[in-house]
Amino acid sequence: MPRFFFDIHDSDGLFRDDAGLELENMDVAVGMARRTLSDMVRDAFRDPQTTELSVQIRDGSQGPVVLTVKLETRDEAEDQSR
Repeated sequence: MPRFFFDIHDSDGLFRDDAGLELENMDVAVGMARRTLSDMVRDAFRDPQTTELSVQIRDGSQGPVVLTVKLETRDEAEDQSR
């Protein structure tokens, strides 16, 4: 089975995965990265400094594949008054 590495980027910086996980294929790795991002988004709502989260999947043959979530706060009333 191929080994996939999941590098995490959040408001604290970049965390490079040096251990990786053996998974069946890239589709399984992407599913795992999506679940990880889901958990990260939940935590990010508590930190107003967080504006972008990403997981980069590396495996040596495919990719890298990057999944990104951008967090934006918009005041609709303020936008309309301009």
